Amino acid sequence: MKVLNRLEELPYDYTRPVATIGNFDGVHLGHQQLMRDLVKQASKIGGTPAVITFHPHPLQVLAPNNAPRQIQTLEQKLATIESLGIQLVIVIPFDLQFARTSARDFVNEILCDKLHLNEIHVGPNFAFGYRREGSFNLLKEVGEERGFLVGKIHQVQFRGSRVSSTAIRQALVAGQVGLARRLLARPYSLEGTIVHGTAVGAGIHVPTANLDTANALIPRRGVYVTMLTIEGRRHRSVSNIGVRPTISGAAPPAPTGIETHILNFHEDIYGRKVTLEFLVRLRDERRFPDTNALYTQIQKDVRKARRYFQWLGRAVPAFLTNKAGVPS
Repeated sequence: MKVLNRLEELPYDYTRPVATIGNFDGVHLGHQQLMRDLVKQASKIGGTPAVITFHPHPLQVLAPNNAPRQIQTLEQKLATIESLGIQLVIVIPFDLQFARTSARDFVNEILCDKLHLNEIHVGPNFAFGYRREGSFNLLKEVGEERGFLVGKIHQVQFRGSRVSSTAIRQALVAGQVGLARRLLARPYSLEGTIVHGTAVGAGIHVPTANLDTANALIPRRGVYVTMLTIEGRRHRSVSNIGVRPTISGAAPPAPTGIETHILNFHEDIYGRKVTLEFLVRLRDERRFPDTNALYTQIQKDVRKARRYFQWLGRAVPAFLTNKAGVPS
């Protein structure tokens, strides 16, 4: 997949682009269906399936206090898009100057003159351009003038509600990683590096790996069954997101940390790049009277995680060794 970060880089050797445009935060079920349809349509006409997106998110420039926390980093988003068969992604740098581009100029100068668009597919409520003046109808109008096809996307629903990035963010903030997993068609994941912590876990015989992540959206504090991928190998694990109230005691709350205990694992992984996937929530983080009580609870959490993995192995054996999905 070719990724372009400057409109000036647009090549002329991409034939008959069949494109869509949007933020695609999370690349959820609806986005995935759209992109698979793009790939099929492009294949029918000998064209190029293409995605146009923006970075940073427009609201991070126009209204930073109202900007949503992104479900994925840009790198995660691009990797997910590539897995769907898209051949070209144009990441438009969004700044105040670009925000002043009129909707009609955007279509004529960028989609037509630079990209040489053949087809574009967007949702019925799609809005774009300066002060969101552009609409599906404007695209249709200019498409008829310039000779490109405009298609309308059908919304994907889950349990009677539209699948959306907002619904996924709400699920993660509430700790509903199972629901987020279904809307994403994959476990929600954080990427980052394992860093040194305080070694308190090792002191109570439950060593943990501390994750430093660039992801903006962290699930609600609590304990989760997780999978930690290290150099392509996935390891069963239990993770805690929180401030460790039993350890910190009456001291001011520590910054929220992400600690993972890897089952049956004893290697040194400090400095390694990892991916942490959230499968199911076990409980809230809470304060215990002492470290012995904390240790006892952690052992209960580990037993629950082992039972979950046993069930998961029977239900979807491939999931334990590759990127297969998790049953609903």
